[in-house]
Amino acid sequence: MLLHLLVLAPFAAAILMIATSKEDPKSSSRLAFLFGFAFVAMSIALIASGNQATEAIEWFHIPGAKGAVYYYLYSHGLGAWMVFLSCALSLVALMTARNTLDKNYRNFAIGIFALMGAMNGTFLAADAVLFFFFFEAMVFPAAVLIAGFGGKERRKAAMTFAIYTLVGSAPMMVALWYLITLADNSLVLSLAVALQNLDPATQMTLLLCFLLAFLVKTPIFPFHGWQAITYAEAPAPLSAILTGAMSKAGVFGFIAWILPIFPLSMEVVDSMMWLGLVTAIYGALMALRATDGKKLLAFSSMSHLGLAVAGVFSLSESMLPAVLVLLVAHGLSAGAQFYLMGIAERFAGTRDIEQLGGLATRNPVFGSLFGFLAVLSLAVPGTAGFVGEFTVLMSLWDMGPLPALAAGLCLILSATYMLRFVQKVIFGKPAREYEDSKRMTAIEGSSIGVMGVLLLVFGMHPAFITNALQLFDESAVQEMNKLTHPAEDAQTVEASADTTGEAIVDENIAAVAQPMTDDDLRQLDSNLKANGFSDEERASLIAQLKNMSESEVAEAQEEGALEQNEANVKEASENE
Repeated sequence: MLLHLLVLAPFAAAILMIATSKEDPKSSSRLAFLFGFAFVAMSIALIASGNQATEAIEWFHIPGAKGAVYYYLYSHGLGAWMVFLSCALSLVALMTARNTLDKNYRNFAIGIFALMGAMNGTFLAADAVLFFFFFEAMVFPAAVLIAGFGGKERRKAAMTFAIYTLVGSAPMMVALWYLITLADNSLVLSLAVALQNLDPATQMTLLLCFLLAFLVKTPIFPFHGWQAITYAEAPAPLSAILTGAMSKAGVFGFIAWILPIFPLSMEVVDSMMWLGLVTAIYGALMALRATDGKKLLAFSSMSHLGLAVAGVFSLSESMLPAVLVLLVAHGLSAGAQFYLMGIAERFAGTRDIEQLGGLATRNPVFGSLFGFLAVLSLAVPGTAGFVGEFTVLMSLWDMGPLPALAAGLCLILSATYMLRFVQKVIFGKPAREYEDSKRMTAIEGSSIGVMGVLLLVFGMHPAFITNALQLFDESAVQEMNKLTHPAEDAQTVEASADTTGEAIVDENIAAVAQPMTDDDLRQLDSNLKANGFSDEERASLIAQLKNMSESEVAEAQEEGALEQNEANVKEASENE
């Protein structure tokens, strides 16, 4: 029930907001706050309740597909924390927008709730078609909000955002349709099994189609052309949601859909890791030279997400908790900084950091909060950002010293541009007069301050985040197997599973009982690493294979041939 509420209730809240008065933003804001607090409470309950799933409901059939598309929701630690970011950042966006929007507040709240429902559906969908539906649905409320409430170039920004993200996802739609025509249904296990039977060239083509959609949404260089103008022209509360929650859909896709379905070669893994590191360095350098405050934060976000993608494709044992902590820390810190930048723009009427300055003198509370959040974003010890970035750095060290050095360079550059940002905005002499009436309100300061406190709490005790991790438990796998064999009874399924298991074992034995080349051993080591085997376990298994003599291999092959002959003789006698 909780999963259904988190996906469907935000859309119901958007509809109910229509009933409020457009001329009375106070009543609209009170109802919006009530809904926002309820959704945050539900997201916290989702994290605390652990992995859970709804009953799979048959939704519709796609022409050419073997099975049905299911309305099937599943929550694991990664998805639950992304839902928390979606709900929490949306609530703070509703709070901060109250002082910048007057008669249009109701329409803004409608768009925010619609966007929240689409984001929650993306992070909780267990069916690939359902995931793609919500993944694309996020674009429309976000584009409408940008076009309706953005800056001077808001229409251009909305069109750029929509075209990039929709076109980038088009190949994934085609690849997904092709894949579900081969699979029993559109669940993870069925897609993975269907993919194994395809030739390597087809597998690579399908993989590239999926990767492109997630690379654009994150965004990763060179598919980032939409980000800077979108984040700069969108209203600051929306920019905070885009960078703090919606951009996580790309990284989430890599972890929840790419890694479980596609067999990845070391060439693909290395390429994606370096693409993430190049993005991290490029984003940091662009932030260093940016003069628009919101564009600076946009490139900073791009840099941190590039580091997260590099961490994902390090495929180390500590990858998943490291990346999750990094994503949560980035969502809170980057979101808070966009909210503060929006307040600074309200004070000065500009986003140009060369025209800002002296805000610490004009508004000491704002200056203190701005400096506090900037320091937290630098990943100093004791913060969640430090835990996430340091553990990702250690994961990259497993891939070699060069990737770790590249990640370390990103951390140095982030400190450089963030300290410059602080100096330009809150210190120095003001370049223009500020209106004293446009001060930061108590509700704005307290909501952003809570985000800073959470960064400290998660930094001191990251187990609050990492203890929720378990992508697919046994019950989820059993449920997916039931949906794959709906017409068979339990005994038939069990017998089929035993037969399939024996066939797989025989196939694996035959594969191992061959002289293995160095390339085969490297590929095996990569697969073992991706499946969570430690360095010692992998080394032991590979050493055993290397020590297998040719005589032992020949003996294994001879035994296999004798067994096959016996089976043929038995079959012939039965036929007679």
